[in-house]
Amino acid sequence: MYTTTIFLKDITNVKQFAAMTAKYDKLKINLISDIYTIDAHSLIGIISLDITHPMTLVVPNVDPPEEFIEDLKPFVYDEA
Repeated sequence: MYTTTIFLKDITNVKQFAAMTAKYDKLKINLISDIYTIDAHSLIGIISLDITHPMTLVVPNVDPPEEFIEDLKPFVYDEA
């Protein structure tokens, strides 16, 4: 299992994130915001979340490929 916190700062960032996850359609990717869990491949699902706060990204049951982790870096939330 892989977990990290991401932040999507605007709608353009949401579209870029959804396009990135589309490359990994065989990989189960969930986004968790408050009490909601959605499929991170779904642009409409992501838009339905409150993107003003960081969200938890979870890849359950497997370790994602290194390429996915590299592609994810622009979206990872840095608290500093």
